[in-house]
Amino acid sequence: MKIYFSVNQDNTIKGSDFAESVVKILNRAGVLVLSNFKQEDIFEFAEQDLERVENSGESILKKIDAIIIDSNSSTEENGYLVALALTHKKPILYLVEKGYVIDRHLSGLLKNKDVAKLLRVAFYHDHNLEKVILKFIAETESGNGTEVPNIKFTLRITSKIERYLYWKTHNTKLSKADYLRDILEKMIAEDEEYKKYLEE
Repeated sequence: MKIYFSVNQDNTIKGSDFAESVVKILNRAGVLVLSNFKQEDIFEFAEQDLERVENSGESILKKIDAIIIDSNSSTEENGYLVALALTHKKPILYLVEKGYVIDRHLSGLLKNKDVAKLLRVAFYHDHNLEKVILKFIAETESGNGTEVPNIKFTLRITSKIERYLYWKTHNTKLSKADYLRDILEKMIAEDEEYKKYLEE
């Protein structure tokens, strides 16, 4: 999964700590992070680059699965990203620090039922930030309840494994890829350590 994370770049210690926390949470969850935040473990993508890509007719949003926006960023930049993400039907997590008020334009947008399906505003504090983000990732991955495989993955196998897969799926309606996906889904469902991580 790839997520674009837009963060306030005022370089305050508080803002920087918040951004680092979000990036760490996303990295631990196995998410590839693209961001305007400057840090070693993310793929940097400046706002000017984002506009240049859009103006050229390409879209960075075709390459990502969702957007997370820090509400402390500039209102214009946030408005641009929300509009862009909604146009491309990408899920948006708009993070608002507990005790702050939601922008009135955003409140108005949330009254539209189609927008509300894609735009999630979440109030956070230090203790629930990870839970809020992990819930958003889970919702994004499951879409409308049915998760559609959309990530291409190349796996080199031996002829012995290929023979086994052929034997296992022969005379069934399952393809080899579907069979392997089912095994991985079962592993995820039975992995207690992973479930515990998601519930933290």
